[in-house]
Amino acid sequence: MNKKNIQQNIIKELGLEGLPEDKQIELLTTMTESVLKRITIKVLELLSEEDKKEFDQVRETNDPDKISEFLKDKINNYDEIVEDVIKEFKEEMKSTMASLEEGLEK
Repeated sequence: MNKKNIQQNIIKELGLEGLPEDKQIELLTTMTESVLKRITIKVLELLSEEDKKEFDQVRETNDPDKISEFLKDKINNYDEIVEDVIKEFKEEMKSTMASLEEGLEK
């Protein structure tokens, strides 16, 4: 899943459509970086030492398609892992937002 798809998914799921565009961009940048870091951590746990070295080389290309292709080739359920990480992140954000809203109502 690429960065743009992750961002669109987060906007929709968290109900951020009503925010000004500059705030959406600011929040999405932070959230997307967090999601991508979580995905990277998760996949690094699954790669062999040799694959980790190769992954570092692929990552240095800064080509999202090559990175995704590499990970899909090395990790059988890569897409499922990505979806799970995104789902977990969204649930955490929803919970945090609900807690913030409760705090504002008091």
